[in-house]
Amino acid sequence: MSEEELEGIQQQFKWAVQALAQHADIQPTLFPSFVVVADDLALDFDNWWLAFDSNFGDSCTPAQRKTVAALNQLLDKMSGPDKPQIWLKNDCLNHSKWSEVRQLAKDVLTAFGLPPDVPPGGRSLYARYTGIDR
Repeated sequence: MSEEELEGIQQQFKWAVQALAQHADIQPTLFPSFVVVADDLALDFDNWWLAFDSNFGDSCTPAQRKTVAALNQLLDKMSGPDKPQIWLKNDCLNHSKWSEVRQLAKDVLTAFGLPPDVPPGGRSLYARYTGIDR
């Protein structure tokens, strides 16, 4: 993998955690209006953590792994079709579980020495499903 690709993985991981750490009012502004924001926050983090861990996992400290594991465990516990109030309702990001997610994401940022900045919007490509198969 090229140096540029490795740097991209680090950047995307940072942005995914920063997005999880943002206030509920900011999080929807980071994604296109047609996505399920809560779902994309979690999927983005999961994707980029797996990529980061695969390439840089050997350099993670036990404290860093512990904070990521805590965040992953909470997101796993929150998952499931029986919890639409956490994932699908209009104000789901104001649910108390998402406050816990934001705090754990801040802990991850601290553990990795990353700033709590608002990540840029448009950092990923999205395709809107129109229901038409080609």
